[in-house]
Amino acid sequence: MIKNGLQKLYEKKYLEALKIFTQLIEKDNKNINALYCLANVYYELNDLKKSLIYYEKSLNNSPNSEIILNNYALALQGIGNIQKAKKLFENLIKLNPNNVKSYYGLFKLDESSFPNIHYDYLKSLDKKNNLSLEDKSLINFIFSRSEKNNKDIVKEIYYLEKAHEYWFNFKKKYNLKSLTFYEKILINNFNKKNFAIKINNSSLINNNQHIFIIGLPRSGSTLVEALLLQKKKNIYSYGETSIFDFSVFNQIKKDLFDEQINNQELELVIDDKILIDSIKNVYQYSKDKIIIDKSLENFFYIDVILKLFPEAKFIHTFRDNMDAKVAIYQAMLIHLPWAHSIKNISKYILNYEKVMTYFKKKYPDKILDMELEKLTSDPKFYSKKIYDFCNFNWNEGILDYFNDKNLPVKTASFMQVRNNIKTSRKKYKSYYSLVKKLK
Repeated sequence: MIKNGLQKLYEKKYLEALKIFTQLIEKDNKNINALYCLANVYYELNDLKKSLIYYEKSLNNSPNSEIILNNYALALQGIGNIQKAKKLFENLIKLNPNNVKSYYGLFKLDESSFPNIHYDYLKSLDKKNNLSLEDKSLINFIFSRSEKNNKDIVKEIYYLEKAHEYWFNFKKKYNLKSLTFYEKILINNFNKKNFAIKINNSSLINNNQHIFIIGLPRSGSTLVEALLLQKKKNIYSYGETSIFDFSVFNQIKKDLFDEQINNQELELVIDDKILIDSIKNVYQYSKDKIIIDKSLENFFYIDVILKLFPEAKFIHTFRDNMDAKVAIYQAMLIHLPWAHSIKNISKYILNYEKVMTYFKKKYPDKILDMELEKLTSDPKFYSKKIYDFCNFNWNEGILDYFNDKNLPVKTASFMQVRNNIKTSRKKYKSYYSLVKKLK
């Protein structure tokens, strides 16, 4: 059953996985594998408090498990328990001084207090020939951020480029051909009457209100999510599910790599049963609540989403184009295959802009543009605008989002959003050497 549950977890069929692991625990409440897997399911569903319960139960039976301790620390980080998360990462370093991921986790929690002794040890590790490309990447990212904090831009960029190069080689080369094809398919096919997805209204997942936060990373999506969650009642955020990317794009990706495709004639076929089953296995967890999904890549799937949820609203977060490019490159977003080369970042953003231009013209009343620089400079005015768009009642307490102890945040902005995010325009001007490559 464990194997079956893990397969469901991989397929993002979280509720099915939840059922399997729960049944296993009912039979044996000390089944470490089932407890740990159940914790991971809750983590993916963004129910971090429940994930913590099962990580703790797992640790009761296996207190020195590095993988459980690491994920437990990440969940603590997600709910804002930074001090306890730091202690866990420090304990992990003591358990295994060569576990680079533990240093990386600790560093992200508080860059300014990262011990010099850890820097020295990482420098010695970095010189070893047997160190993995993944570990070398994370180490050099830590060095780059350290130099950023020291305001040494030359050294920061030097280590940052090394970090990306190592990660790029670790994950192999990312082919953007599929993305380009998909963008063409969107524009050429999604507006056709014979678009091959038919949704029976009776089979819709629920009648909930759905809010999708879309756009580029590092452009204010976590801030918008935090503001929306201050509504408090009857609202649930799944964070970044990537469920549409998984259930739609994966169905057609094999065709996208065929260089012989004529995009004008390609029939895009999506199995509506697979799509609906996949979404049910996520969204039904929150039952009758208003749903937030901040999978940023959902800008590709606006048409598909609106076929499923005609009432859906989209908040499009963005910032100065060049600032966005630099911020993405600086952040070392390891889960995004396109974010590790300047060339690929630029290509991705070009495609993103084309797709967003198309959909904003097609659905002007469904998409609210929200510029990060404006939101942070006048949060009262623009948070009201967000709430009006969603038909929510606004109050002054919403602006205290950074004091929200129950705010679940798993993105790269987890520390910033808890410290009242501020930003400024044209930060990229300090990074002339990068900017030349980004243009």
